[in-house]
Amino acid sequence: MTMNRALIGWGAALSCLTAAIVLRHEIGDLMAPPPERIQAEIRLDNHCKLQERSFVVRDLDTGNYAIFRQGVAKLRTMERNRVRIEFAPRYTATGAELSMPSYPAEPKMTMAAYCYSRGNWLKDLFTRH
Repeated sequence: MTMNRALIGWGAALSCLTAAIVLRHEIGDLMAPPPERIQAEIRLDNHCKLQERSFVVRDLDTGNYAIFRQGVAKLRTMERNRVRIEFAPRYTATGAELSMPSYPAEPKMTMAAYCYSRGNWLKDLFTRH
């Protein structure tokens, strides 16, 4: 019976730790002062075989986005709004999507783009139709 209580205790502790890690940004939002309007300067760390013009950074709360110029995008947003790298809107008709994590907006930040090709999915993806 003591063994079962120990396992339940460890399970509860692991669950709390997992929740804290997964929800760390949301927990931080609850404890932080109200967000301020900022112009986020987002540097692109491009690990893809695609040019930077293929990507935008989007504010997931407002839908606004900014394009990258010389590896940097400037996005007017609210502090801590979630931002994510996506394919540029002109490529949405291709049906291609990136599965990138989102992060809370900060005045200066670097975001990485990683592309993994399965077979030949990049072939003809960005040709004009």
